[in-house]
Amino acid sequence: MALQNAKPTVGFILGDPAGIGPEIVLKVLKRPKLYKQCQPVLIGNYDLLCGMADKTIPELFLLRYSKNELPEDKAAMFSHGMIPVVDVPADLSKVTIGTVTGESGLISYHSIIQAFSLLERKYIDGVIMAPINKEALSKSGCGYHSEYELFADLAGVPEVQSVVKGGNIFRSSVIGHVPFREILERLSTEKIVKTTIGLNRVLQSFGYEKPKIAISALNPHGGEGGTMGVEEAVIIQPAIERLRGMGIMALGPYPADTIFNRAMKAEVNGVIHLYHDQGNIAMKTQMFESTAIIYTNLPYFVLSTGHGSALDIADLGIANPTNLTYVISTLAEMFQHRLQKA
Repeated sequence: MALQNAKPTVGFILGDPAGIGPEIVLKVLKRPKLYKQCQPVLIGNYDLLCGMADKTIPELFLLRYSKNELPEDKAAMFSHGMIPVVDVPADLSKVTIGTVTGESGLISYHSIIQAFSLLERKYIDGVIMAPINKEALSKSGCGYHSEYELFADLAGVPEVQSVVKGGNIFRSSVIGHVPFREILERLSTEKIVKTTIGLNRVLQSFGYEKPKIAISALNPHGGEGGTMGVEEAVIIQPAIERLRGMGIMALGPYPADTIFNRAMKAEVNGVIHLYHDQGNIAMKTQMFESTAIIYTNLPYFVLSTGHGSALDIADLGIANPTNLTYVISTLAEMFQHRLQKA
């Protein structure tokens, strides 16, 4: 019973401060359900957050900590009846709400570093990252163009990918954020195998002991026996055979225009798409507000929203936190599954 009532301490990275990240985090802090699911620790610029809270949630009490002031016992952070904020100092004069700037990217960068430090010290049980802006991250001069490479370096792993969960459907893309013309040259049997192993591991963490995973074709109608391309036979089928040899129930390759229907009908538990838009178009059309990004190959729970930083509506007070609430529920579910296995 104690295990069932346990809840994780979750670090909330505020995301790009020029976008809607701080706003949606503040909005979920107003919801009583949040505190039944987790203990929140906020990670980002304290002054910016307080300025926004004063305008929207004046009754919210935030307690600032620097990274060097954290108490030895994390329980002490919550003994004041306030929400702890691990401050990421910045020159806010260089941050323009609704605009991509290197300074806002630098805040995101240092917030991620601080979050991983808290994970390593077991101060927090998982991280939820409000949306960052990859262009701002690139402009910051930190040397990273997306969170994936940064996460990998901080965790000391070769590569980080992601799984998107929407309801009972889980999917992962082999090739992520690259120009369309580079997809084929980056696609390989080995990459498909690694991506599917990551998806299989996530499915098992949700209680699927032997999940069925459908793998998409690249060409129309699955290549039609080679008349529309040979990638299915040369790249994809060898990956499926290798995965089956590992005991993973890999199926396909199935035509990309019908594969998501198999998941919608619960014929399979997971779907491997070969590139970003091949998977995102179907999923975001069906369940835009109820998806969670789960980063794979990491020793920690690290999740994010399924949408971007929405610079065009930043500071208007109209950002919808529904997707963030779904991500919180997903992390809480993963935490409970881990406790049950322990």
